[in-house]
Amino acid sequence: MENCTYFFVEHDITDRQGWDKWRTSWYDIFGAEDMTVDKARSYPEWEGNECVLAIPTSDDKMAIALWKMRSGTSKDEFQAFIDRFVCGYANNKVFQVEHALGAKKLDARGYFSDLINAAQGRHSPGYLDAPKVWLTHHCILDREGFSALNASIADKINKTCTTPSDCQTVFPTGHKCCLALFFTGNDMVCFESTAEGVTYDDVRKAEDEFTRGMSRNNVYELDTAKGINAFHLSEDNWSQDAMTWANTTVKTAPVDSTTATMTTPVGIEAGQ
Repeated sequence: MENCTYFFVEHDITDRQGWDKWRTSWYDIFGAEDMTVDKARSYPEWEGNECVLAIPTSDDKMAIALWKMRSGTSKDEFQAFIDRFVCGYANNKVFQVEHALGAKKLDARGYFSDLINAAQGRHSPGYLDAPKVWLTHHCILDREGFSALNASIADKINKTCTTPSDCQTVFPTGHKCCLALFFTGNDMVCFESTAEGVTYDDVRKAEDEFTRGMSRNNVYELDTAKGINAFHLSEDNWSQDAMTWANTTVKTAPVDSTTATMTTPVGIEAGQ
């Protein structure tokens, strides 16, 4: 993997009309019949950076994105870039990704291919493994306790899981993970897939019970059909990374003092 730095953004949309007009302007550009992935990647507005995932919430009040930046890009530099990029139509909360589980299929070529298809009227299939996807942002209140929770997950995977798909059994029944991003500091996000009938209250209750007061959990339903590159999210990709992470964790020091979890990097690594 080439050297790069990843950032996650929560766009709190403050100017709905401006945001929609800005988004439409990009669709007009990428909807051209002669548009190609390489041409799309070359637009100067990207400033040499690459988005690999973008999904709005189901209420359309927020959108999330995962960006791959040049190696060494600081959080302040990315904040300045993303504020320029969205033209002031949203408040942009930025997090630097330290580790990830399930991100290995998220790349710029897949993102731009999906964006071009959507702009040309061939709508994205969205997430493929389940009808609903939820984002839970864990604001960690008890770092030591949360690290211990992750240690218990790794231990359970090592003791009870023989194949990657078994790793999903560490979560409450009916709840599966397709992406987890661990940030520098006291935050992380999990992308959770569920059946059609699951509600916001169901997910919030499950997350609160699972984390047992060690984090404040903000839950959002995502509209992956309106997203870009969401079909490259996968329960299998998370499960494969989780098994590798759990097997490696046994051999590592117990608690990382600078990040939200005890883990060895998988998929996205700091400084890569």
